[in-house]
Amino acid sequence: MLSWIAGIAGGVLALYLAGGAYLWAFQESFLFAPGPPPPPPSETEAPELRPVTLTTADGLGLTSWYAPPTEHGLIIVYFHGNAGNMAGRAYKARDLLDAGYGVLMVGYRGYNGNPGTPGQDGFRLDGQAALDWLDAQGIDAARRVHYGESIGSATALPLAVERGAAAVVLEGAFTSIVAMARRQYPIYPASWLLRHPFDNLEAVRALRAPLLVMHGARDDLVPLEMAYTLGENALDAGNSRSDVVVFAEGTHVDLFEHGAAGRVRAFLDAHVPQSVGAPRGPRALFPEQDEEDASGARN
Repeated sequence: MLSWIAGIAGGVLALYLAGGAYLWAFQESFLFAPGPPPPPPSETEAPELRPVTLTTADGLGLTSWYAPPTEHGLIIVYFHGNAGNMAGRAYKARDLLDAGYGVLMVGYRGYNGNPGTPGQDGFRLDGQAALDWLDAQGIDAARRVHYGESIGSATALPLAVERGAAAVVLEGAFTSIVAMARRQYPIYPASWLLRHPFDNLEAVRALRAPLLVMHGARDDLVPLEMAYTLGENALDAGNSRSDVVVFAEGTHVDLFEHGAAGRVRAFLDAHVPQSVGAPRGPRALFPEQDEEDASGARN
């Protein structure tokens, strides 16, 4: 009898350890789902976006999409979610461009036809390269709004803490991937298994820029309570310019279909001084393009 019980216990333990080993070994396949390379921006809802190359600190050349502002002078630095490509977010860029903002859609490593392997540390390098590129265009932190969609929130937030930002906007954001994993796999020690913890809770406590957290009430991936937790932690840390907006019909990342662009503009109008958003003109935004125009070399 004891040997039979021991055998069952050993089998259960073996299955448990095998499951944990599988989650550890293949966690990237759960976290990252790159889509196919996108079509050129000209074939999307935001044809004025143009490809730019960001060079990362570890030597990767990554294609991102960019268009300058036409009204506010603010640039929305868009960190997209874990699935698909930039073209799938072009309709959101359309709404932001129509509101007068510039948009830089950050093309991650391993996504959008770019080289490299996705991961928390790599995404941080990709975001840093995007901000370095904007610095080179004369666009400093006071003109940059970090927009983090889902897993992109965990790059947008810490970089706003490290590099500064005019404001941060989050869509469908979680507190951490560790907390998400604990909900989905409660029998496993997620903090030990995960190589990509993506901790937004730690970052939001250190954020001093205005924060808008947008979430869908019908989000079946990231629980709504995580949005409230992020907003409450920002307030508790002394960030009084923190708002949580819930869209009653919204799901995970479809909030632009429910009026999110208008909420973003209202929030930025309320919290970012208009003088910060004064456009600097095309030379600061596209210096190489101006040089081509001046020499008559542009076709």
